[in-house]
Amino acid sequence: MKLLFSVGCLAAIALTSCGGSNEPATAINAEQFDQLRENKENAGKRFSVTGYPYLSGDVTVGNNMNISVELYTEPKGEGELLGSFKLGYKDRKNGMYVPDEFTAEDLQIFDNEGKSSGINDKITISFTMKLDVKRAPITGQTKVVKDENGMMKSVERAPQYYGDGPVDIKIERAN
Repeated sequence: MKLLFSVGCLAAIALTSCGGSNEPATAINAEQFDQLRENKENAGKRFSVTGYPYLSGDVTVGNNMNISVELYTEPKGEGELLGSFKLGYKDRKNGMYVPDEFTAEDLQIFDNEGKSSGINDKITISFTMKLDVKRAPITGQTKVVKDENGMMKSVERAPQYYGDGPVDIKIERAN
């Protein structure tokens, strides 16, 4: 009986060490993603966003670093921006890879099983929201939005909690 328990514990540790929790995640949209830092109740909860990965700007790559990858509603950075996620560079599970010389089309995202997806592949990123709710939220920040005439304008954000934001990322291929 003790041996069976030990084997079970080791299997559980091995599964969680690959990154990404198997805990259920609440699916959210772009507006909800943008507001996650506003509510301290979101700390420690799991959420998910489904879309297409894209690198919208130049990046400098190097070992042992995280690079922000954006998720859009349409392939190739088209449609609505759903959110941005820091993924480990050269991580072959729940991470990403781009060669030293590349275009956005060369981006490879690796899911929790190590299978590769590109910018034309729909993926789901689930994550735990890490917020520091012991500190008072940041105030006075602004964001750029479109007004009713389609013009860009700056508006004050609601108070935002400090913290790392999305962590414990798990990537899966979407249907």
